Amino acid sequence: MSGLIHRFPIGFHWGAAASAHQVEGGNDKNDWWRFEQIPGRIHGGDKSGAACRHYERFDEDFALAAADGHNAHRLSFEWSRIAPERGRIDAAAVAHYHAVLESLERHGLRPLVTLHHFTNPLWIADRGGWENPETIQHFCAFVRFCAREFGSEVDWWCTVNEPEVFAFRGWSSGLWPPGRRDDGAALAVMANLLEAHGLAYRILHEQDRGGAEGRGRTAHVGFAKHLPQLEGDRWWFPLDGLRARLEDAVFNEAVLEAAVTGEIRLSIPGARGVTRSVPELAGSLDYVGLNYYTRWKVHMFARDPHVAPRGAPTTDLGWEIYPQGFERALLRVARLKLPILVTEHGFADALDKFRPRALIESLHHLGRAIARGANVIGYYHWSLTDNFEWADGYRGRFGLYQVDFADPALPRNRTRSAELYSRIAHSNALEPEVAVEVGLAL
Repeated sequence: MSGLIHRFPIGFHWGAAASAHQVEGGNDKNDWWRFEQIPGRIHGGDKSGAACRHYERFDEDFALAAADGHNAHRLSFEWSRIAPERGRIDAAAVAHYHAVLESLERHGLRPLVTLHHFTNPLWIADRGGWENPETIQHFCAFVRFCAREFGSEVDWWCTVNEPEVFAFRGWSSGLWPPGRRDDGAALAVMANLLEAHGLAYRILHEQDRGGAEGRGRTAHVGFAKHLPQLEGDRWWFPLDGLRARLEDAVFNEAVLEAAVTGEIRLSIPGARGVTRSVPELAGSLDYVGLNYYTRWKVHMFARDPHVAPRGAPTTDLGWEIYPQGFERALLRVARLKLPILVTEHGFADALDKFRPRALIESLHHLGRAIARGANVIGYYHWSLTDNFEWADGYRGRFGLYQVDFADPALPRNRTRSAELYSRIAHSNALEPEVAVEVGLAL
């Protein structure tokens, strides 16, 4: 068999993504670590604990990625390590992240650094967290420090990860810290994170040492937006469709619109809305980061309003496997006329049973989106290794490399998905042979 299904653009970012708390281990000075100690909060009573010991084993993990043809890697700097107390910077943590960046460069992996990936130092959480507007300025101080300290080593920045998920999980459903259930507070948190992104965008460009020092490169700044497909479940019950549209308006559309116009307009029936103009937020994306996982069918009146369609294939976490939605999400954000980085995409599959086919089918839809005009410049698979999946604990296994958490050595075991992904990354193309191997006729 000859020919190609898709050839990806020259310079395409092929990589994997992770966040510090989920892989490093020992992050005991943030709000998530404390939340994990509360009985009943994490599935199975799991705790992040040592996680993957990536804090010590980062060079080994980056070597695996480089050998598999990755040329980029998304990571986060743990705020609570760098600033464990108000007004104090931990020199050892700063040196550690310099070593991490040096390792990435040595392995030929372009870093994409996330500055807020769901965790907060305890001194921030204990002062009201992101409900407190003062947190915006504390975060900006952290961003300014990182820009000055690491700016000569980092060109790609992600300010905040999924501000809408962070806000609604922590302040609406109460499943994440601080465990509140107040939709109005969720909207306020979401607005504060969007404002913080706009200010951080300006800081990172003002402090950009790449352009200032004549490296011929400049900072590229964006955020990561979770974009699930939301559809009414029952065609004969119009209120399901109404709820889906209302959720989409605040969860998806309002976030993207705010980063373009600088106007934050967030509202939910029965909750305190937020209307705010933030000049720094207008035009604050050099790229848009897309996190895509699934489609949810929405019920107007249900204990769990978001469900997978009946009979649909699902992941280990019950999320629908819906590659077609990936193409739709890419085309939706393409209307912003910005470069797109797929900052997260993957499948919880402990046995690596359905992931190989789902991954290849999804990358086919990514290629179709590019052919239809979406300016996609990179793809970061979630994740390189199995890790601590927040309230789902160690139940959700997303890794290209499986980790046996029952073994103190925490071995990394390469999956078939990793091998297939490696072939695509090495060739920068999706070839028919790969599709045939997973049973797809593309």
